[in-house]
Amino acid sequence: MTLKTWEKRGKRVLTRGLGRVLRVRPEAGAPPDLAGLRSILLVRPQNQFGDMLLASPLFRAVRERAPGARIDLVAGDANVDAARGNRHLDEVLLYDKQECLRRPHRAKRFADRLRDARYDLALVSSTVSFSMTSAWLAVLSGARRRAGRPGPGGRGAGVASDLYHWVLPEPIEGRHQTGVNLDLAAPFGVAGEDWTPEIHLTPDEVARGRRLLEEALGPPGGSSRIVLHPGAGKAPNRWPAERFGEVGAALLAEGHRVVVTTGPRESGLYSRVNAGAGARLPRLPATDVRTLGGAIRAADFLLANDTGVLHLGAATGTPALGLFGPTDPAIWCPAAPTVRWLRAPDGDLSRLEVDAVRVGALAFAAARGGLDGLPRELAAPPGSPA
Repeated sequence: MTLKTWEKRGKRVLTRGLGRVLRVRPEAGAPPDLAGLRSILLVRPQNQFGDMLLASPLFRAVRERAPGARIDLVAGDANVDAARGNRHLDEVLLYDKQECLRRPHRAKRFADRLRDARYDLALVSSTVSFSMTSAWLAVLSGARRRAGRPGPGGRGAGVASDLYHWVLPEPIEGRHQTGVNLDLAAPFGVAGEDWTPEIHLTPDEVARGRRLLEEALGPPGGSSRIVLHPGAGKAPNRWPAERFGEVGAALLAEGHRVVVTTGPRESGLYSRVNAGAGARLPRLPATDVRTLGGAIRAADFLLANDTGVLHLGAATGTPALGLFGPTDPAIWCPAAPTVRWLRAPDGDLSRLEVDAVRVGALAFAAARGGLDGLPRELAAPPGSPA
């Protein structure tokens, strides 16, 4: 058993023990309508950048239900940039777990900040797992009432019953992740009919991103400006980079302008894209994710793997084609009207043919944002790689 496994097991045992000591009395009545609350704390430090963008419709829906309330969010270092500047939130609070562990006075300062707000409700937003850390942040906030749910399969149900005044239904299997987020707030009077993700970039971030794109591809007007993103944090989510290059070459042959972007640890992918293209394609310089959002926002079209950059493109409103392998796009593809997807046969991206992506990409480029004629899922005929 690894040290990480022992750490997780120890955390579960400690949390359950402390939870029993601090056990709350469950509320007998229905949860309150958010419209009548003065202050609300949303807690979501877990999960990644794209997951936070999938949760952004929850922030909008909570604000619509409680327009006069103070609404704050606890985020983590992996996802805080997806929520910074969100106009539906009064403040986004960064919980830096490692910093708090190294410097206890920082942890105390963070806890004091939460408690000083005297929240009426702490609502823990979880979708794919049960987060012990999030549950304890809700406790440390000192909110008058706390609510959350077990993870899929009832994971964490015992801790949830100890620490939450309202234990909400666990996520519905097979439901889109944005719907799972919004389901959490439904018992509090939240409707959440709009599932479109959003990110609120500053004017400076938009301007910096626009300049980067113009330096790489020239000003808008004339042919389409297209961003290719061949990276992904998980290897099974990456369509072979050489095939991105082949599609890039096809777009160039049709007169479109193409630029490549990669993550800070993905420099090797760029040379592979160029090998597939048979030419050296322009590349966006390394930048922060929000400036990258500004560049994608200025582009006409994004072609990306199932990763955070696809969610970023969807949140900026830029038309995007996502390439999906093992993850189900019906659950994970951004629910934006500007996004379409291709899924590999049997969830294996090595089997997604170049021709299928090329046809889809050329259709996107030709549409120039008018996607009404394109189905949500583009056809990906099975077969061996081209």
